[in-house]
Amino acid sequence: MRIHKEIIIDAPVKEVWNVFSEVEEWPALCSNIVKIYWTSREKWSLNSTFTQIVKNITPLRIISHTKVIKIMPYKSVTWTGTRSLIKGIHTFKFEKINKKTKVTNIEYFKGPLAPIIFPFIKNKFEIYFERFLNGLKRKVEKQ
Repeated sequence: MRIHKEIIIDAPVKEVWNVFSEVEEWPALCSNIVKIYWTSREKWSLNSTFTQIVKNITPLRIISHTKVIKIMPYKSVTWTGTRSLIKGIHTFKFEKINKKTKVTNIEYFKGPLAPIIFPFIKNKFEIYFERFLNGLKRKVEKQ
């Protein structure tokens, strides 16, 4: 069970990454994100952690405690998070295309409840991912 969205941003990878990496600013990029904050001292490093609160996916807000499990700055970052017996594996990829950047946002859902709940949340997550990517694009391209 997978959600996959991508966008082309008219800016170099470094500029896109710099805006993306400011997680505290994510609520301004996407109205689904209520709050997000680092729970580890280190930011964007292996095993660093953050918590995000998201709305309008399910009737209740989703609180996700995440852990970075793979990171290559300016190229990709992957984290895991568990919500109600569903494990999410979330990856953002940043690919240089001439002077532009392709950003790919992918999340896999696993766990005993995933096959039951996924059909009900798939569309809402797709909308959320599109909102986030469009917000990132607007913010980067305004700079």
